[in-house]
Amino acid sequence: MIFWRGRSLFSQTAWTMGLGIVVLQVLTLVIILVTVLYPLAERSAEDLAGLIVISAKTYAELPADTRPAFLASLQADDGVEIAQHLDRSVTHTHGHIYGWLLSRALSRRLGKPIAVDVLGGDVRTFWVPVPVAGQQVWVHFDRRRLASSLPVAMIFVISFSTLALLVLTMILVRRVLRPLNVISEALRRSLQAPLPSLPHGGAYEFQNILNIFAELRTRLQAMINHQSLLLTGISHDLRSPLARLRMAWELLPESTPQHLRDGMLQDMERMDALLAQSLALGRGLAAKVADFDLMVLLAEVCADFERAGGEWEATLPRRYPFRGDREALRRLLSNLLENALRYGGGKIHVKLQKTPGCFLLHLCDSGSGIPEADLEKVFEPFVRLDDARGHGEGSGLGLAIARQLAEAQGMRLRLFNAAGGGLCAELSWAV
Repeated sequence: MIFWRGRSLFSQTAWTMGLGIVVLQVLTLVIILVTVLYPLAERSAEDLAGLIVISAKTYAELPADTRPAFLASLQADDGVEIAQHLDRSVTHTHGHIYGWLLSRALSRRLGKPIAVDVLGGDVRTFWVPVPVAGQQVWVHFDRRRLASSLPVAMIFVISFSTLALLVLTMILVRRVLRPLNVISEALRRSLQAPLPSLPHGGAYEFQNILNIFAELRTRLQAMINHQSLLLTGISHDLRSPLARLRMAWELLPESTPQHLRDGMLQDMERMDALLAQSLALGRGLAAKVADFDLMVLLAEVCADFERAGGEWEATLPRRYPFRGDREALRRLLSNLLENALRYGGGKIHVKLQKTPGCFLLHLCDSGSGIPEADLEKVFEPFVRLDDARGHGEGSGLGLAIARQLAEAQGMRLRLFNAAGGGLCAELSWAV
């Protein structure tokens, strides 16, 4: 299972079917060898053994003056020659499966073991010692006599069919799984992005999946809009009681202790900040998509950051056309810069870079960073690390709202500690 981990569905399917085809073809070849080619070779060895024995006996019985004509006829008709002695000029001996089969056939015919020598040279030659009439003659023939087109043709057919099946398998798997790539791409897009169309001729089940996803996306968007409306309505309605509380605070008698007045004022200011953030979140979830220049927006937000006492430097292009909710993105960047001003030393570096398939916007501060274990925890609502970082301000909603706003526009927001120190916020989106 480790072998398949991290592989795409196409590669897993292609490897499985490809290996299955190769194994099946190898088994087919083995079966053909055992049931067809090997019996044919045995039969051929039996026939050749009979020819060798008959030829040797005939040679021994012929008068000396008729032997040359017999040898010429034997060589021309059957490709077999007879010699009185083994050719010692070639000393290198090879093994050959046909020599082993021929040795077995001759041993059965002559009733004693017969060794077949396969001598090397320009052409390998089989030499067979045959005892006849009290003497031993050597029958020999070269390997070309054994040439047969059947095994070569069979191996060629199996190899070609294997290659053809592998190619057809790759084409079929890619054709079947191509709609899945389209569906996975649709799942990665934002809710406002248009759905892609499936390739023509695909299975209708994939179209059903895409239709179901479109319906679920519509329902999800409706739920987000209702949640946004509810959140905005509640936050707006609470402003009136809060205003009456502030008016009542202003009408408190002068005899009211100062620490009580200060505590009530701090509570009201904190409630006002929470309501403002809730309104920002509610408005950000209902995205209003438009075209704008991201570099202009970054310059505006960084200028506000500088007026608040921060310092910034940037590595940015002159222009970058962007499509999204400008105000929601402004609130997102403002929340990140507010965190940098409050916790990151008040100095940031902004950088936009392109990677394969997406753009990355980095906002890195010069603070002490946060523990690795808390990099995701800080995105949860009302989670604050102020005690560990020496600050007591904030509501714990800034980063939670920032991530919500990013996801509403099809972006991904994450934090990481920079190698040289400081905390970096990374916004990424597909191109």
